[in-house]
Amino acid sequence: MPSSSSKMSAHFWNDAEIILYIIIAVLVVDNLWAVYLQIREIIAVHEVDQVPPVISPYLPQDLFNKMRTYKIHKCWFTVINTLLIVVFSGILELFFGFYPWLWDVATKCSLAKWMEHEACVSIFFVLLLSLYITLKACPGMLYEKLFIKALQERKHPPWLRRICREIIDTILAVIFMSLTVVSLVFMVLWLKEYTAVGLYVQSLLLTLLLILLVPFLIDPFVGKRVPLENANLRSDLEHLTDIVDFPMRQVHIIRVNDPNTPSNAFFYGSCCLKRIVIFDTLLLNRGHKDLSTLSPEEVGKGLRDSQVVAVVAHELGHWVHGHFYKAIFMFQFHMILMMCLFHVLFTHGPIYEAVGFEAGLQPIVVGFLIVFGFVLTPYLTMSNFCMLSATRHFEYQADSFAWEMGFSKDLRQALLKLYADNLAFPISDPCYSSWNHTHPTMLDRLNRLEKLQQRLDSNGT
Repeated sequence: MPSSSSKMSAHFWNDAEIILYIIIAVLVVDNLWAVYLQIREIIAVHEVDQVPPVISPYLPQDLFNKMRTYKIHKCWFTVINTLLIVVFSGILELFFGFYPWLWDVATKCSLAKWMEHEACVSIFFVLLLSLYITLKACPGMLYEKLFIKALQERKHPPWLRRICREIIDTILAVIFMSLTVVSLVFMVLWLKEYTAVGLYVQSLLLTLLLILLVPFLIDPFVGKRVPLENANLRSDLEHLTDIVDFPMRQVHIIRVNDPNTPSNAFFYGSCCLKRIVIFDTLLLNRGHKDLSTLSPEEVGKGLRDSQVVAVVAHELGHWVHGHFYKAIFMFQFHMILMMCLFHVLFTHGPIYEAVGFEAGLQPIVVGFLIVFGFVLTPYLTMSNFCMLSATRHFEYQADSFAWEMGFSKDLRQALLKLYADNLAFPISDPCYSSWNHTHPTMLDRLNRLEKLQQRLDSNGT
């Protein structure tokens, strides 16, 4: 005879009402945790009203005050927006059967017999859902646009060009969305119980394709590759790359299309496709000798040669420690776990009944929305935290490598200058940062470098 515990678990697993309340509870708890982290961030920012001494030479007090006010305002906006738009409206949508109603509306949009196919109805459903989400977000977007002023005004193209760009972007988004929905629907109809395997194979092939193509797509999409004119900097970089046996020809200088692009350098790829990409905005005066070609805001921005070399040493640390391979393995492990959970949940009828669908009606596109948008939230939240923790650890390792190479002082100065140039607010709550940031804060990285130096000095004495 089955035990009472197995009977209870079977009852829970098949009871649509219980599943509905669990989904709502997950929605509430996950977003309340996000709100709690935001409030911690607000408190941390509010408590610091003076520029930290380490960054005071690079960040004026009046600019720090503006950044602090902007940060607090933006955090409170996120809190209110999360509670109203995500939590409150999300509970109403789930409890009152919004998704079955919207699916019914999408079904009625089928004006011809061929439109009654699930693929066509799914396209209508996603279009209507996108329109609804856009309208729901409009008050928040208007408030943000009107009352949360950006710290740095960016040049905008003429209105006609902006309207044309929005129209083109919308058309391309609809085409891409339609193709994605149709491919998902037909894949599920074809693979049936092997859908999870198909999704994983698809993600694996896409990952391999990106690994192969991204090194060749960086130049045309981000900017134009240009030679390094600074002979002294080139000599220093050649010496550094020779030490770790990294080919200098794979260090690329990119003149970015958008001058507002933040100063950056990054390592990407593997084997013969590996790259260290340096945006020209990272170089002092964008690497130009003739300052007349620069706007007044660009003059003086960027790093000195020794600081650029320190940043490249940090990127070489990612290569030496194999962070690219580790990240790929970590992502694949995450995908396998997620697809296993998806396989169990996607075809389970009571989940669809929980959000209001009649027994036996399981629209494919709605299944993806409910499973990935609500049911898998606990797993996705925790896996995101784990991956963020790993990437933050990678950054510390790369900093340690640069320190071992003797670039501690220059890397510290580079971090300070970059944060000042990019208008990044330096204060963040440790708990909030660990759940939201791929990189440690600038102050955390400076403290870690200082501790490494102190440890070396104490061992030396």
